[in-house]
Amino acid sequence: MTIQINNDFPHGTISAREIEILKLISLGYSSKEIAGILFISKLTVETHRRNMVKRMGFRNAYQLVVWAFKERVFA
Repeated sequence: MTIQINNDFPHGTISAREIEILKLISLGYSSKEIAGILFISKLTVETHRRNMVKRMGFRNAYQLVVWAFKERVFA
């Protein structure tokens, strides 16, 4: 399965790096796998995930993924 990032989505609420991480979360990758793909630490991935969930007022990453598809973050 592939997910394309919608380049028309306004990046005011979420950064480009966060979108990359969110895309990989949506594809089912673990924090450790995402860290390896993006060449960052697992803690950095978990921090991005936690910050996105908190900023958007959600309770978990599942709600974040649902929001991303509803808001057409991905094409």
